[in-house]
Amino acid sequence: MRKLSFLVSFLLLTSAAMTSCSSDDNKSTNTTPITVDQATGTYLGAVENKGEFNIVLKTNKGEFHLNFLSNVVEDENLLEAALRPETYIVSEGGILYTITTKSVVKQGQAAFKLVGGELVVTQVNGTYTFKGVLKDEQGVAYDINYTHAIDIEPIYQTTYEVQNGWYWGDNVFDHPGIAEYMTYFTQGDTNQYGELDENGDGYYISASLFDEMAPKAWEAKIPNKTFKASTEFEVGTFKVGSKEAIENGDYDYSFASFQHNDKAAGIQEELYILDGSIKVMDNEKGQEVRFNIVLENGTRHLGKYIGKVKQGDEYTISTLRADKEVQPLTQGFLEYKGKSPITDKPNNRWNMYLYSGTLTPYPGEYFNVGGAGEWMRVTLYTDVNTTTDIPVGEFPIGEEQAGNAGLGGGSEPGLDWGTWFFQQTINEEGESVTSSFAPTRTGTVKVEKTGDQYTITVNAIDDRENRITASYTGALPLVNNASRAAANQTRGVKQSYGKGKKFDAAKKSRR
Repeated sequence: MRKLSFLVSFLLLTSAAMTSCSSDDNKSTNTTPITVDQATGTYLGAVENKGEFNIVLKTNKGEFHLNFLSNVVEDENLLEAALRPETYIVSEGGILYTITTKSVVKQGQAAFKLVGGELVVTQVNGTYTFKGVLKDEQGVAYDINYTHAIDIEPIYQTTYEVQNGWYWGDNVFDHPGIAEYMTYFTQGDTNQYGELDENGDGYYISASLFDEMAPKAWEAKIPNKTFKASTEFEVGTFKVGSKEAIENGDYDYSFASFQHNDKAAGIQEELYILDGSIKVMDNEKGQEVRFNIVLENGTRHLGKYIGKVKQGDEYTISTLRADKEVQPLTQGFLEYKGKSPITDKPNNRWNMYLYSGTLTPYPGEYFNVGGAGEWMRVTLYTDVNTTTDIPVGEFPIGEEQAGNAGLGGGSEPGLDWGTWFFQQTINEEGESVTSSFAPTRTGTVKVEKTGDQYTITVNAIDDRENRITASYTGALPLVNNASRAAANQTRGVKQSYGKGKKFDAAKKSRR
């Protein structure tokens, strides 16, 4: 009897072990390992106090479209939407921290609902790990173990198609050392400048972003970061008008603004932007710019642009694109201007005007010049006791102080001072016009003299890092303008610069 009992027990144990092994084998066979090639995410919005996310995993076994219910993303954080780290169970009850049964795996033309399983989601600095097993309605189980960054985006109202912009650098009075990146984006019907056409449909955003100075203005690009709205000139912000300024009718070209026209819907909006964020990042097509902005009527607008982001250089002034050896200079004058009018500058001011032989200078007419050719104005600073001639020696180009040559200042010919290079040509109307110019920023001016003959040697660098070299040998007749009123050299101010309304407003504001 004992032997029979022992035999029955042995058979039962053996059967249980075989069943267990069979179960393990079936689990191993029915669970398919998944290799994820790409993951994208979309935040769909709030549903009954829950945030709805759609995550798409492109895998070796099809596309998994996973519908998550997680925490609601606040409106101001929509450009930084994130799926909360939790354990998400497949469920059809619409419960928080679940994967809903709207989720499917697509294989070719077929789509199979997910009906069971769970994923453990963790996240560190935008890098997510999805780990777990999901089962579809066919009974196939998929083993998912994926770690990678997932860019979760909101639903945008529009995708912008056109962009233009200019780098203005800093303003030594309003925001020294803080650079302005002025830019606009358009979708829809555009005018010749790429702005929204007054009679067309579409969207338009215009903004001035402020950040660190570009190392080279002619290579400037908007830095990759998230810019926040501000009424001040601050690094990492875009400029908006305060409610008070807008209500008072104050105008500033740098105030961010928004337009939306839709004739069919009876919409024609032109509004200031009061708050929000603008996110800039790299993209294989150039850069990507995303907008989450609050308008003065209280509405919120979401949009994005992908493509080349142009920032034309309006900070550097030089038109030179290579080193310049100035034509032989054979005519010259020395102008004494007298003591500096700046109270804390105890020095005298001098100008040397040096011309090529093809030009006709008019020293008695504030040194106007006619004809075609090249010339330089070289500014020198001496002590207040030097009033009849300039000393010999080497003058470094720099700030206004005795012993220096003046660096080139001003924004363009007619609004210029200090040491500059100019080239003049004859236009179709037969007028002499400035066709090329460059202000100096560093370098030296060497003055030598034998009898009444001067030798002037200029070795300078302009604001685009071009080297400018020039020399002059000859007399420098003295023109004493110490008691003469300063010349008003401003030439005709154009009202349009051919780059759009905002550019024109910015340009005028800098005169």
